[in-house]
Amino acid sequence: MGQRPNLPEEFRSEARIAFAFLVETEGFAEPEEHDLGLRYCRVDLEVRLCCHLGRPEPCVWTRLSPIAPDGTRGWGAYLDDLYTATGCGPPQDVPGTVHNRRSLLKRVHQHADALRRLLPRLPARFPDP
Repeated sequence: MGQRPNLPEEFRSEARIAFAFLVETEGFAEPEEHDLGLRYCRVDLEVRLCCHLGRPEPCVWTRLSPIAPDGTRGWGAYLDDLYTATGCGPPQDVPGTVHNRRSLLKRVHQHADALRRLLPRLPARFPDP
């Protein structure tokens, strides 16, 4: 019998690969693990990648939070909301629902692609909701 996959660890591993551009070209520090995923930080912005595999609905989400010059973190907004508000595309480009391992890993790359398109259009200080 094969070993069951450790989906949270696969999520983190795939996210490190898909979101490597944040460290390589966008000025973010190496990711930190948290209970639901990974967190990337730079002086003005935090990107938090999360994966919930329990009930009622397994899902992936990405939240961006501005960081003020004094280090205070704002409430922020979800990637799909910012993506749509800045005219990058429809929210369907940033799906969250996860049905299986394949869709989990696919969502990671969809969120990375959406964030890559969003960052150049993101205002320096996007407002909290």
